[in-house]
Amino acid sequence: MTDDNQRRAWMDGHLEWAAHEFGVERIGQPLHTGRLHSVGCRVTDAGRDAWLRVVYADPEWGDGNYLEKNLAANAIHGVPKPTVKRWREWEDSGRRMRGELSTFVADAALSTGMTLTREVALPEQWLSDLNRALHGLAEHPAPPTGVDADYVNDGIRAFFGIDLDIASVPWTTAHCDLHWGNLTGPTLTILDWETWGRAPAGYDAATLVCTSLDRPDLARRVSAALSEFLDTHSGHVATLAAATRLLRFADGGEQTELARPVRQHATEILERL
Repeated sequence: MTDDNQRRAWMDGHLEWAAHEFGVERIGQPLHTGRLHSVGCRVTDAGRDAWLRVVYADPEWGDGNYLEKNLAANAIHGVPKPTVKRWREWEDSGRRMRGELSTFVADAALSTGMTLTREVALPEQWLSDLNRALHGLAEHPAPPTGVDADYVNDGIRAFFGIDLDIASVPWTTAHCDLHWGNLTGPTLTILDWETWGRAPAGYDAATLVCTSLDRPDLARRVSAALSEFLDTHSGHVATLAAATRLLRFADGGEQTELARPVRQHATEILERL
């Protein structure tokens, strides 16, 4: 399915079907992700606001258990995040579909993409809440899957010309995709838990800093607020891992505005290593 309009209509149809199956009433317009990988909308469930989402597995997204990750994240405590209330799966033409009904988050995401597209007011309390959330997440037992160490090592070698085994530093549980499109404000909630897993300690903080580098003042504030995750050997290695991911995106034509500042930031980290 290559036509975007066709895919959007197909997803909208599944969202409507899922609303009927879950017994909820749609009260919001469908919201599609940028790559039309999932669609969701606000609904009422027994008189309470909730969020209905439909996502599908497709070979273009690679292998993995990302369809189960949002539900599995219910086991994580001490982190502001949605909770999956009910779910079910079905198939359409060989594609595995999944519907999830989750608690509703009233505050909107701070961006529609990885980087900020507008000025946002981030009070110190929001940054403190994020610091606390990352501590809570790191205390959760690390699952067996997450960031691919070999893939990152290859990327660090390709982009920076050094051999560095990121498996040699401590690893903790991480969101693994902590950017501005997955954070809400003015009250902090961390969204989209499809890829959470184990990662080098400090990886989430490093990812958020790297996706802030097109706004230097913001990057400095985030770095200062999360310095205990970043100003360590593990944090430096995690920063190179996060930088490698974004540079791969840039090579593929995405997040190109971050390529230069991310490379410069990584070069400064390499000097500390």
